[in-house]
Order: sequence, then C-alpha cells, then structure tokens
Amino acid sequence: MVAALLLATASTAWFSVYYLMSMGGMSVTGAMLGMFVSLDLTSILLFLLIWIVGMVAMMFPAMIPVTSIYSATIAKSTSRPVAGSLLFLTGYLAMYLLLGVVAYFGVLLVITVVSMMPFLWTSGNLALGGVLVATGLWQLTPFKNACLKNCVSPLGFFLTHSRQGYGGAVRMGAEHGYYCVGCCYLYMMVMFVVAGMSLPAMALLAIMITFEKALLKGARWFNLLISTVFIILGLMVWILPRGLIIS
Repeated sequence: MVAALLLATASTAWFSVYYLMSMGGMSVTGAMLGMFVSLDLTSILLFLLIWIVGMVAMMFPAMIPVTSIYSATIAKSTSRPVAGSLLFLTGYLAMYLLLGVVAYFGVLLVITVVSMMPFLWTSGNLALGGVLVATGLWQLTPFKNACLKNCVSPLGFFLTHSRQGYGGAVRMGAEHGYYCVGCCYLYMMVMFVVAGMSLPAMALLAIMITFEKALLKGARWFNLLISTVFIILGLMVWILPRGLIIS
C-alpha cells in the first residue's frame, strides 16, 4: 500500500515537473535561467516549487523501504498513523528544501560574479567537468559511505533514531533527510548545474539512486561503477570542445 502511494505520488510529480518547467512555452534551460535574472520572491518560490516537486519525483521511489517500515511500526503507535507517515515525509522533504535554497543562492551568486567578470564564461566547461569529477571522487569518501549506510538500512536507522509522536515523526524524517541529502547532494548539483534540471537527467539519476539505495543496498561494486562513470564524464567535458551536457 505504501509503495503504491509513493509511486503514484512520484508519477504525479513527474508530470507536474514537466508542466512547471514548460510554462510559457520556454525550453527547460530557458525556464531555469529565467529564474535567476533578478532576486525576487516569485522567482525564488517558483524555483523551490519545481525543486521540491522534482525531489518527490526522484526520491520517493527510493524512499519506499524506509517509509514502509515506518508506517508498519512506529506510525502505528500514534492515534493517526497516516498523519504520522505524512509528517515523516514532510520532515524528510524539508532537508531537500534547504538544499534547494542553498542551490538557488549559490547559482545566483555565481551568475552575479560571472556577470561582473565576463572572462569567467570561458571557464564554464572547466567548472562543469569539475562538478562531475568531484561527484565521482565523493562516491569514495567516508562521509558518503556513512550517509549511505543510514539510507539503505531502515531498521538500523529506526533503532538509533526512533521517536514517538507527531513531533518525533517530523524529527525522524528530517534526520533521515539529512543522511539522504548527505548521500545525494552532489547528484542534485549534477542534475541542476550540469544538466539544467532536464527531465532525462532527472530520470537517469532517479533510476541510479533507486538502484543504489532500494535495490542494491549500497553495493560497493555499484558505488565504484558510479564513481568511474562520473569521473569519465567529467574528463569528457574537459576534453570535448563543447562539453557533454544533457538537455
């Protein structure tokens, strides 16, 4: 039941992202760049709306194991288990909302600096390739491994982070979201900075994350494979004249 609801929600989110990113007939790249033209509340809120709906689309399939266990155990101790599960997911998404805020202002800062020093545009491929190579190397770090262990072992997570009540549901969701963001934030930077939040890039990363967390449970060989792929892609961006951007 939980799996079906999460998959249905993710499917709805995919259609919503497509609609939001094609409003006004603009391309995905044009729609994204248009949000950083000026610092206004409408642009920020629109970006965060697209961002959080995109996170639902990408991450909810990988959240099936942990949410199922939460709903079957801890949520049943509350008077309204459905509300507890929703609050758990709310706390989880709050961490990705914070990541979206950081991403927005980070890109706005970069665009502002580059507009003041136009010669930096010539270093675009160097920066994009650097993001990809950094993502590949980060796969091998102890922090990535520690966060991934908390993501792929729901029972272990709840044994050490279990809390009661609705407040506990939000806090557990936020704590799990922290580990999930720690595990995936550079994937999101690749999706956003390198691929411009294109739907093909989002779909590929969503499949990869689902395999990494829900299906292969953090298998070391898969981790090494992903690391190698990102490093090779980064090197290709540096070597090829026009880079390698998914759009």
